[in-house]
Amino acid sequence: MNDHSERQIVAYFEAIDNWRAAYRLARLHVLGIRTGDALELVAARIVLDIGSDTVCKAAFRAGRVEAHQVLLAQDETDVQGVARALASAEEVYVAGIGRIRLPNTKQVGIYVAAPTLLHPEGLSAGSRLAVLSIGGGHIAEVLPQPATDWLLKAADSPYESVQELAIDYNVGTLRGDSALLEVVARTAIEVLTESAVTGNRASVGIWMAGSLDRTKAKLGFRVVHQGKVVQRGAIQGTDLAWSKHEIALVGTGEIEVPACSIVQCIASYAGEAHHIQWRADPATFLNPRAAILSLVDPSSSVIEACLHPDVPPRGKAADDFEAVIAWLLWALGFSIASFGTHPKTRDSFDVIATTPRGDFLVVECTLGLLRADGKLSKLNARTVSVRDLLAASNMKHLRVLPVIVTALTREQVEADAGPAADLGVLVVTREDLDGVQNELIRFPDADGFFERSLRVVQDRQSARKAERGAASLIDVQGGK
Repeated sequence: MNDHSERQIVAYFEAIDNWRAAYRLARLHVLGIRTGDALELVAARIVLDIGSDTVCKAAFRAGRVEAHQVLLAQDETDVQGVARALASAEEVYVAGIGRIRLPNTKQVGIYVAAPTLLHPEGLSAGSRLAVLSIGGGHIAEVLPQPATDWLLKAADSPYESVQELAIDYNVGTLRGDSALLEVVARTAIEVLTESAVTGNRASVGIWMAGSLDRTKAKLGFRVVHQGKVVQRGAIQGTDLAWSKHEIALVGTGEIEVPACSIVQCIASYAGEAHHIQWRADPATFLNPRAAILSLVDPSSSVIEACLHPDVPPRGKAADDFEAVIAWLLWALGFSIASFGTHPKTRDSFDVIATTPRGDFLVVECTLGLLRADGKLSKLNARTVSVRDLLAASNMKHLRVLPVIVTALTREQVEADAGPAADLGVLVVTREDLDGVQNELIRFPDADGFFERSLRVVQDRQSARKAERGAASLIDVQGGK
């Protein structure tokens, strides 16, 4: 292993060292190809978690293809050492699997990317998610298609494809043609789920692993009233009331707030923010547009049914999905025009939304994959048309952000996420839609939502450029 790879591994584990004691479990998720008496990794994750769930899926085997989930004994396994060994092209013995290794050749070696300590998937949920990525050699030769997918179809527990198998065993969607090992450190400290605002009192708290030091915990807060921040502060760990709950410590406190306020809660540990949540009094409406939605759909049952259609979708599910997306954008403060559900305009835009400042969202809705029926390409073409029209009208200063919204999960569309990022498209998945609904408790701020969305797109484009740079370096190093 070269010095660069060693530095990245050290940097990652140093970054999580302050709360490393929180991780009671290390779960290994593996998809690989049996080669002789060793398993070559196609995709794998070592997930560091604080939970008590020790249930693992049974091993899957079809020909040389295998998938496993096993627990790594924390008192016997040095996770950093495992990562270092695999990054050095060494084999590692794992009980229940045998010897595992990352494939590599003289042409394509092993490369450790700079750690992503605030991964976009975590940020979209308000959580700290740290990921270390170790890339290996090419996998296309060991997973020939369509032969591999048809092999899986004939298994005792059939799978439609390698992608479905990868998702089911939680190694993520296969990306590109290279093997990938990820070390994932989940959020170790969270805002207490029961945190709530009632009248002029906010009862707030922290949930964290019982092995952590309560004096290093802190609950920060920002109080927003009538669209403005009126109070900022923090309750130190020493001032929280602590109790023991199975594997966790729960610290609680109270703050006075103006009636009809919303509170942003920030759970921190050792000077690092770990989890962010918003809380509001359910008896009051701070967003007048959301209040109108509640008159139309008091229990949110219509919205939920349209956002989570049956599989496979039936009837007018696509039109219903698109309509609800327009409702949510309106509730967030956008001015919207919906064209996709009218038979004479459905071949133009699905939804156009504008902010009070005049910036545009060009929105494409789909119940399936991002590139199905050419949706991603059509969205890009329509976005270019809008930009050209604005430029021709001397309004080039107005920004245009393409958005594709899908009813599928992030993992289900991960294979399409790269091309979307390259085109500067914001991808909104099922998980993101749940987050959007949480936004409705806040006073509508379409301009702020646009700015945050634009930053997400820019961050993902930068990450894609870094990945391509790393892949190029792998090829260069392999060719030496």
